[in-house]
Amino acid sequence: MDPHYAYEEEIGRLRSQLATAQNELNSFVHTVSHDLGAPLRAVTSFSGLLKGKYAGKLDEKGELYLSFVMEGGHKAQAMLSGLLQYSRLETQTKPMGPVDLHDLLSQCHADLRDKIAAANAALHIGALPTVIADSAQYYQLFMALLDNALTYRKADGGPSHIYISVEDLDTFWKFKIDDNGIGITPANQDRVFQIFKRLHSDEQYPGSGIGLALAKKIAERHGGTIGMATSPYGGAQCWFTLPKPLTESLEHPVLRRNAS
Repeated sequence: MDPHYAYEEEIGRLRSQLATAQNELNSFVHTVSHDLGAPLRAVTSFSGLLKGKYAGKLDEKGELYLSFVMEGGHKAQAMLSGLLQYSRLETQTKPMGPVDLHDLLSQCHADLRDKIAAANAALHIGALPTVIADSAQYYQLFMALLDNALTYRKADGGPSHIYISVEDLDTFWKFKIDDNGIGITPANQDRVFQIFKRLHSDEQYPGSGIGLALAKKIAERHGGTIGMATSPYGGAQCWFTLPKPLTESLEHPVLRRNAS
């Protein structure tokens, strides 16, 4: 047998096995998330009823224990919701097409309006191209990165600033989301993209530990990479890349348009 043919055949077999394993894992995660959702909703719902019915009748420890149950239930629900969202990235997709990032970021800004106001934050959006992407997933990507920048702000109450920019690096775009928040140490710059890996407690900075893992999976599904660095503005910089279209049919001038 031709060694090259045998090698290609083995690669094809391994890819098929990997795809099968990924599908089985996604199915398992979906099932677990769905089946655990109902009992968790019951826990949080009945805990709320108990809190309302017996308000002022429980002793201090009873009130404390009930609050732990409610907080734990809500936390578990958020984690399951995030896990389900993560598992659906490969199955709930839209065809790749032109995405005007200024329009997309306008939607993100509107949907994050309350959190932006609470953080006393300002978004500074530079000239951005229209790209070829899954619009729904790129919305998720930018929402996750903006939410991360808004969450990890400094505790001094000063204004938060988030800067969104892009570098044109010939064959790909490199997008950057910079902030003036608490920053991140080099030792943790890779760790934050692992699912449910958090660097801070909920008391310090609330979150589910799913956002950056979700962003990583979306960036990679689009053929790009993602990473963290120290921002020139004093906080953290999250960057990700997106390859440019290679086919002539996709290299329409609109794809290279920069907003004025």
